[in-house]
Amino acid sequence: MNDIYDKLIESVRNDLVPSLGVTEPGAIAFAAASAARAVGGKVSRVTVKLNSGICKNSFTCAVPGTDGMGCALAAALGSVAGDPSKKLLSTEGADEADIAEAKRLVSEGSARAELLDISPEVFIEAVVETDKGSASAVVSGRHDSLTGLSVNGASLPVGVIGDAEKEAFSVSSVTFADIIECVESAEDLGFVDEAVGMDLKLFREGRERGLIPLTEARCGTNEEDISSPADRADLVTSGAIEARVRGANAPAMAITGSGSHGILCTLPVHEAARSCGERVTAEDERRAILLSMLITKYIKECSGLLSAACGCVLAGGTGAALGITYLKAKAAPCADPLEAMLTNALNSMAASVTGMICHGGNTGCSLKASVGVRMAYAAAEMAAKGLGAESVHGILGLSPEETMKNMGRIARDMLSVEKTILGIMSCKGSYLLI
Repeated sequence: MNDIYDKLIESVRNDLVPSLGVTEPGAIAFAAASAARAVGGKVSRVTVKLNSGICKNSFTCAVPGTDGMGCALAAALGSVAGDPSKKLLSTEGADEADIAEAKRLVSEGSARAELLDISPEVFIEAVVETDKGSASAVVSGRHDSLTGLSVNGASLPVGVIGDAEKEAFSVSSVTFADIIECVESAEDLGFVDEAVGMDLKLFREGRERGLIPLTEARCGTNEEDISSPADRADLVTSGAIEARVRGANAPAMAITGSGSHGILCTLPVHEAARSCGERVTAEDERRAILLSMLITKYIKECSGLLSAACGCVLAGGTGAALGITYLKAKAAPCADPLEAMLTNALNSMAASVTGMICHGGNTGCSLKASVGVRMAYAAAEMAAKGLGAESVHGILGLSPEETMKNMGRIARDMLSVEKTILGIMSCKGSYLLI
């Protein structure tokens, strides 16, 4: 296989990471756990300093395994019970006593979070004080990347805790044609099955625990009773995302630092493959999901990991649209070449969902995911008929690469919107204090 194709697939493999709950509270817990484990002793105080995206996404987001939410609780639980070697799963072993202690720290004001700046990148600094001193841990670049660690003022190598390697290869450095050719020739894609299985298990956990009321009110309760592939995809996708933000104690497979991105770029494509039956193979499905993941990564590299734009729909939803379009091309003869079909689907997504805002990790994420799923199916249906938004209009580029970069550029330029969103959120009252 071409060296570029190997790097594309490896970039996806390296990026997929299980995440318990929303990745921003998970990253906060990971940072706090890293500092607490480094210094040792009984925790007396924990303070986390966050950039806007981390703060916003954790503000009212459930902390898995608890009945609470928010940045301070995530930091407290990570410092008290976190295992940093588990990274974004660091709090999965927390018991009732740990949760009670974390809540005590929050209620007494000994667990706090502070907003540092407005930026689209990942940054967390956790400072933990114990009876043995204090330690600081920095997570930056990626949600699971420990980039700084010190104990009582002395720096330690981050390898002590286990640093995650930063992404070295840029998906957005290759051409659209390269991505398609990579997908067409890809082999050994078992990691795709693992992602789909994990996300479906999360959906079922949420359904069994009654954590998806908004989704079930719209979609019904059982995907087997729903005839429309788009309706089934909406149920499992939005349901998995709703379960996640409501604190389901089951992980999602995150991509580009987000479990919701991972869910939205995989489950709609999986449901599309199911609806195609024997007209597509299991390998076709894996390749379609790989395409979705690569497009998701491309757009997120252009937009930044965190912004005021809803990357879940912008990137994950667009990836899903192209994955579904790929399956349609495999399932039935189409007049247009594959690249033309995929370009039409991309243009339709860019023309419709660009600009949707992100106002944190909350139940509204499942509603926006529903929009993304529905639009992804619509874009694929139009593409199969040789139709899509015309590239001459608005923000669309004259090439697929240019269109994706434009989508990312708009997301990056929404910093004033981010500031407005945080201003609105900060007025909600002390019970929601970060």
